[in-house]
Amino acid sequence: MLRCLGILREVQNSPSRETDDAMILDAVLEQLRNLGVRTERITPEEADRGDLSGFDLVLAMCETCPRIKRLSALAERSRAIWANAPQSVLNCYRLNMIEALAGRDGIRFPRSELRRVQDGAGRAPFEAGGYWVKRGDVHNTCDHDVVFLSSWSKAARVIKDFDEREIGHYVVQPHIDGDIIKFYGVGPGRWFTWFHHDPTRARRTPFLVGELARTAACGAGALGLEIFGGDAIVSPDGALTLLDMNSWPSFARVRREAALQIAWHLQTRWAARRPAARRKR
Repeated sequence: MLRCLGILREVQNSPSRETDDAMILDAVLEQLRNLGVRTERITPEEADRGDLSGFDLVLAMCETCPRIKRLSALAERSRAIWANAPQSVLNCYRLNMIEALAGRDGIRFPRSELRRVQDGAGRAPFEAGGYWVKRGDVHNTCDHDVVFLSSWSKAARVIKDFDEREIGHYVVQPHIDGDIIKFYGVGPGRWFTWFHHDPTRARRTPFLVGELARTAACGAGALGLEIFGGDAIVSPDGALTLLDMNSWPSFARVRREAALQIAWHLQTRWAARRPAARRKR
């Protein structure tokens, strides 16, 4: 019987999403049990001191850097399928993600400038109708990790806050007008869905869903993600810009369907591996 281990995300990395994050992992584990898989779920802290060997599938939602690096070393020695692979989670750290996505064929990505927090705000990096200032490592842990500034003159207080929280780098991106799109995917290529972030305010500018799906798949491929979510923006002229991607989103609005698709994807991956394992014997 296949054995699957699910590792929860750290509480500090699930701001206001602790329950949703746990629920999608539980939903996937339930679907895997329906497929005859024996499952177990543990906390990140339990993973630090536990024996993670003996599992065929490992579903790790955790994100803190030291822990992910440890899991990455374990994954390299493991025969298990890891989804997402620990290195893919590190790829989603903002500094790494920008390096992977900026200038990549098939992806329109915002202009981004990386700066050291210790250097302060300095001059405005470029002319823009507003700026987004984002911590340079993990995604949001609180409501002031990603901040909109109508003017660069307000940047100093944001950088000071980063410094007080020992955040080493930050990213500056221009504000882009348009409809914000949330999307989720598995594969990439197995399953994809999307919705307007704020349906009540969305202008509902027409765009090609196929283009959004291809952009998301291209971004997921660049980062090595199999289970992913993200944000894009549709400009008034219909242009699609990829804003962000992350590993193991909560899938809150589409949890049941996502759990079915993720379990199917994992079963397919394992089935594809078994013939290869037999040929090596």
